[in-house]
Amino acid sequence: MANILIVEDELVIANGLAAMINSINSKINITITGYAKEALKYAKDINYDVFLLDIQLKDYSGFELAKEIRSISNYKLTPIVFITAIPTRELMAFKEIHCYDYIVKPFREETVKYILETIINYGVIREEETHLKLKQKEYTYFVKQDEIIYIESQNRKIFIITIRERIELSTYTLSHLLKELNTNFIQCHRGYIVNINYIEKIDKSKNDIYIRGAEFPISIGRKYKDLIRSKIEWD
Repeated sequence: MANILIVEDELVIANGLAAMINSINSKINITITGYAKEALKYAKDINYDVFLLDIQLKDYSGFELAKEIRSISNYKLTPIVFITAIPTRELMAFKEIHCYDYIVKPFREETVKYILETIINYGVIREEETHLKLKQKEYTYFVKQDEIIYIESQNRKIFIITIRERIELSTYTLSHLLKELNTNFIQCHRGYIVNINYIEKIDKSKNDIYIRGAEFPISIGRKYKDLIRSKIEWD
């Protein structure tokens, strides 16, 4: 489920933007506030996919808020759209904060919808449907789920093996990743999650799964046998 934070102190405008977002995708969670300090608190407590920020807020500048959001490692590349009545300042926004786009008040509905539809349908929100979004220190990775062969947990680190690369992470657990993955993934061992589309064969006598692209068979843990059977016919 995607999350959008609207920071706009004119409630009529904020509600109008929320209605436009809901008309594009009714499943998006929307948070509204008119205060920068409250917005920053929300940003730290909830993982947002897009920010819509009014430049002129009651407590302090939307530019300053954007800089503080950018200082949070999770939001280095997160789309920020500015709402402003002063279009001459947009060059500063692009240069200093790398905002995605801006909306000039008073705005036309079709213009706003075009900007928001582009983000929602072709930006990071769409990416989350088929990609796994991984955040590691100052980097955010988008990995195609159908390219993930298996995931391994070892020595408090996670290794994601794809058809292209091996990604090492230190801030995730298998149980956390399993919640983000689609139904093609199944945990077969306390240290492994596998993509069932890459399974070549199952050795029932040894309780091993042979994965295409893996250098070794992966063991099936005793407590995961019934789960494997429910997903794959192997009797």
